[in-house]
Amino acid sequence: MSEAAATPTVKEHLATSFDKSASAVRAYTDQFEKDYARPALHSATTYFEEFPITSTFVAVFASLSFVPVVTFLVFSLFFVLSIAVVALSSALLLTSTVVLFFLSILLLSLCVTFFFAGCITLTLLSTYVTYRLLILVRADGREGVSTWAAETKSRFAYPRQRRRKEVLREASDGSDSAVVVESDPETTKAEPETFDSDVTIKPEVQGPE
Repeated sequence: MSEAAATPTVKEHLATSFDKSASAVRAYTDQFEKDYARPALHSATTYFEEFPITSTFVAVFASLSFVPVVTFLVFSLFFVLSIAVVALSSALLLTSTVVLFFLSILLLSLCVTFFFAGCITLTLLSTYVTYRLLILVRADGREGVSTWAAETKSRFAYPRQRRRKEVLREASDGSDSAVVVESDPETTKAEPETFDSDVTIKPEVQGPE
């Protein structure tokens, strides 16, 4: 026997799978028929034999009510889902509208606050500058105006320019304070020590112990 004959083909695999599936379905069907269908049919037959009129009415009523009940369930589910979607969309839209409304109020408040803050800042600066002008003019006279102008310019200059001016000022002060001293080599010679001939050295006299 060759290897091709020993190996099952695709059709054989499909046939085997189909047979297994059919056997499983048949087994479940037999189990359902044995456990549920036959007892229900037996009970219905017994009930019909005992109460024929009532059984006929129930069967007709169930047959006629099947379509309305299914229609009711379908339409109810559809409207419930539709109302839920519309409610969620409306809630989202309303929430977005309210948030945008309050956001616009916040932005308007911030703009007004920015305007008033600028006005108050300018008023305070003008008051301070005027006060400094009066103080300097009262103290130095006309020279106070130039002092006030220089002070105001230095106060309102950018920090980088102010720092550069301070560095230049420190450099100029350092160059002015530096003093170069040139020494004369002739004057730096060590002079010999001179002793006065009139000075006599007296020996120490030790006292009695």
